[in-house]
Amino acid sequence: MVAMQEAAQHLLGTHDFSAFQSAGSPVPSPVRTLRRVSVSPGQASPLVTPEESRKLRFWNLEFESQSFLYRQVRRMTAVLVAVGLGALAPAQVKTILESQDPLGKHQTRVAPAHGLFLKSVLYGN
Repeated sequence: MVAMQEAAQHLLGTHDFSAFQSAGSPVPSPVRTLRRVSVSPGQASPLVTPEESRKLRFWNLEFESQSFLYRQVRRMTAVLVAVGLGALAPAQVKTILESQDPLGKHQTRVAPAHGLFLKSVLYGN
């Protein structure tokens, strides 16, 4: 989880997130500001048996931004999970981000929609 937290820091701030959007997405600008990203241990799902949950690791990933690109959160999640599993090094997240290439070899990873949800929407100041 420490590696995931380190990797997440590369995503904070204002960047061109082209590498984390679906290829061909029609947006005027892929520049977004990620205000907050957190990675923390999660609790086992009530939908998983106790025997299964002992074999699994659960994480909570939270992203905060004014707006996101199409599939941006699912792609960032997949890359951070890859870091957590040791398939990617934390520094590679910065390389992926800077590539601005939505078709790069690591960008083929997209977290499934189930398990991801919108926690809240903030309006105004």
